[in-house]
Amino acid sequence: MKKMMYAALSVMLLVSAKTIAQSPAEQSVNDAKIAASDLKVNVTNSRKAINLLVKQLTVLGNPNVTAFSNSMYTAYNSRDANATDAIDYVNQATAQTTIPFNAAPALTLMDQILDENDFVTFYLTNQIIDALNANNTTLALNLVPSLRSSLTKQFNKATQFITQMDAILSQIQTFTVCLELVDGQGNTAINGGFGAQNVATGDIIYPGDPNGQDYGYGDCFITLPAGTYQFFSFPSQGSLCGEGNETVTINSSLVNANGIIEISLVTWCE
Repeated sequence: MKKMMYAALSVMLLVSAKTIAQSPAEQSVNDAKIAASDLKVNVTNSRKAINLLVKQLTVLGNPNVTAFSNSMYTAYNSRDANATDAIDYVNQATAQTTIPFNAAPALTLMDQILDENDFVTFYLTNQIIDALNANNTTLALNLVPSLRSSLTKQFNKATQFITQMDAILSQIQTFTVCLELVDGQGNTAINGGFGAQNVATGDIIYPGDPNGQDYGYGDCFITLPAGTYQFFSFPSQGSLCGEGNETVTINSSLVNANGIIEISLVTWCE
């Protein structure tokens, strides 16, 4: 009687060039990080405008009020747009994932940045412009430290926001997991398809993009959340191979140099 047994299966990390996919929620969080990084750049642009103004006042004695005003307002508008975009991206991520995360602290930071941005422009910057137009150099210079301090608050809050986005990414991170069926000698075996069962929920998942036409086909699970899964193979039609399966806890420690988790399922074939 021919045996239909399968052996203990091993996990192997292999070099691969398969495409790595991000979930929509991960992409939105990364977009929020980019918006916050751009905001920091615009803070730096304002700092440069202030430094130039101070040089003009203390060394050259000929401040360019129009150039200072244009630079500060351009940077203000960009920071305002960056903060608004970051908020929108976080809200999108919340709606795009079923994995819960606390977005409130990050959204609060961006709300604070928006308030600080208004204070920088409509209070401090306008006061400096008024002082310059009145030829009150002393008042303009006295306001500069407060302006720099307010910009630094925005910069630091944007940095904190990015740190919080990294923490959220670790919570909602998904993985590309690719399977291969091999025999006891390590040779590639014919498979009739793969599947994975979430041990915690009992849900069955199949390869491919769950939202794409290729779902259920291929060797790779796309945007698989962290967790413990029993990966299994279907016996190929007409073969005398036993089904292979293995329970694996998916996490970032299994990701190879190409950003993929690759698992070999070992089966016996007659």
